[in-house]
Amino acid sequence: MYIFYDTETSGLEKDFTQILQIALVFTDDNLNILSSKKIDCRRSPWVVPSPGALLTTGFTPDDLKNSKNSNFEMMQEIDQWVRSQYWPVIFAGYNSIEYDEPVLAQNFHMNLLDPGLTTAKSPSNGQRNSCFDVMTAVQAVQAYMPGALKLDILNEAKDPQPSVKLSLVAQQNGVVLSKEDAHDAMNDIKATVGVAKVVKKVAPQVWDHLHTIATQEGVEDFISKNKVFTHTTYSFGKKKPIVATSVGAREGSGITEILFDLSVDPTPYLTMTVDQLKDVLLAQEKKPAKGAPAPVQVFRLVRKNGMPIMMPMDMSDPVLPKGFDDKVAEARADAIKANPQFRKNMAEAAKLAKETRVSRPKTHTEQPEEQIYDEVPATVKPKLDQWMKEFRESSSWKDAAALVNDFYKRFEQELEDEPSIRRFVKFAGRIVFEHAPEELSEQKQEQMKSYIAAHILTADTDVPWMTIPKARKELEKIEQERQDGKARWDEVTDTQMRSLKLYYTALEKEYLPYLKPASNDNKHTPASFDHMLPPPETPKALEPHVEPKSIDPAPPGPDPKKATNDGFRP
Repeated sequence: MYIFYDTETSGLEKDFTQILQIALVFTDDNLNILSSKKIDCRRSPWVVPSPGALLTTGFTPDDLKNSKNSNFEMMQEIDQWVRSQYWPVIFAGYNSIEYDEPVLAQNFHMNLLDPGLTTAKSPSNGQRNSCFDVMTAVQAVQAYMPGALKLDILNEAKDPQPSVKLSLVAQQNGVVLSKEDAHDAMNDIKATVGVAKVVKKVAPQVWDHLHTIATQEGVEDFISKNKVFTHTTYSFGKKKPIVATSVGAREGSGITEILFDLSVDPTPYLTMTVDQLKDVLLAQEKKPAKGAPAPVQVFRLVRKNGMPIMMPMDMSDPVLPKGFDDKVAEARADAIKANPQFRKNMAEAAKLAKETRVSRPKTHTEQPEEQIYDEVPATVKPKLDQWMKEFRESSSWKDAAALVNDFYKRFEQELEDEPSIRRFVKFAGRIVFEHAPEELSEQKQEQMKSYIAAHILTADTDVPWMTIPKARKELEKIEQERQDGKARWDEVTDTQMRSLKLYYTALEKEYLPYLKPASNDNKHTPASFDHMLPPPETPKALEPHVEPKSIDPAPPGPDPKKATNDGFRP
């Protein structure tokens, strides 16, 4: 059984984008559609949709405010619908593992639902749901059964490659999807199901094999049974296969596997120290200087829960390099397997390399969305789950607001042990403010408005969420690309562009009045929330944006380092 799904979103920032529309269809194992659901929602006040997303999906500013559903209501309904289907189920989509999957998880997380729903266990039989990506299946067929799919249309890369864009793959392989239908979630789903049927028919061996490695456990089983295998990735549509062996998992991570490219002699690496191996990993990631050769990618770090394209050698002839010597590959793999110290060093080096990457300073204070993978201790989870259930099932917004106010008292000890659970009351506070601001004190309402203003008007273009200044820069870029004749924007009209300029100006004017320090009269309750950390007051930050004939850079805004509080404690 499958649930195919597709999302239309406010932007590409996976941790911060809002799902605006989602479509799902439930199918049997033969991909026959049994039931379906499609639902959309309004824009949440703290979300700025990107111009590119709106022009691509066709959503208008009116669409963003006229839906009867909020994001909270939509995600509750989706959660209930998914749970009403037969489990275990395979969640499938097109480019879903890299995009829709993390976006769906984040939207569940922000609405006090289980972000791990797509891999959750069935309460009746204990079997786990899994994920399958039809675009990955298309790429696997392209690499391992060339010619089975028709992929004659090339992408726009500098070195053009066969495009795996859904509409083009569907069009070339007999799946009907008109240009007008594209980028509607339900029509994209129907196209995805159609392409999946084609893949299953023309490449059944690849289709079946990919299902065996669609879970972490499946990948681990494959690695245990295959000392030498091939692994293929794609970059800008260009396939990059290697003959590989597994070195082992990254230390401290159950999901990241380290592969070694057996076209390289492993001997020099077997005696390297942990620090030397770490430097090799970091060097692989560096962009080469102009004209310099790209660094040799000796190691590949692979997400075992990301449906990596790993194939046994008896299915790998189409990707094997010229002059491939299976005996040399076997001997090199044996040398790696026979050196436990190297494998231990490599596991530690991969951990240190990751820590080096994530230790780079952020330009902003960490937001609650970015804490999605912060683990909730097992001792806290039942109590927190109960609080979230009470919030979701509150009979009134007044009762929901009371749960927000009571959170710090109810979880006083747990917050001392695990401060990151504060994110859940922040999410809840936002939800109450969006639906029934009158249930919050005037001070909390003002603080929420100040938080939203600081969040969406900041002039720091390095923050990972969309802001009004970033939206204006994106519009400016789109205008230039239209003038340059880029095909992507052929059907975008001047009226649409003017409408978006006015939309962002209206959002700015709505929240500019709240870019001021919140009063600190000590009348608030410290156990409930802290006062707003004031953004800097500068004359330019408070001047309304005047729309020019062409799009000018946005005015300076507040400092996100100082505007961290949403009215429900930092």
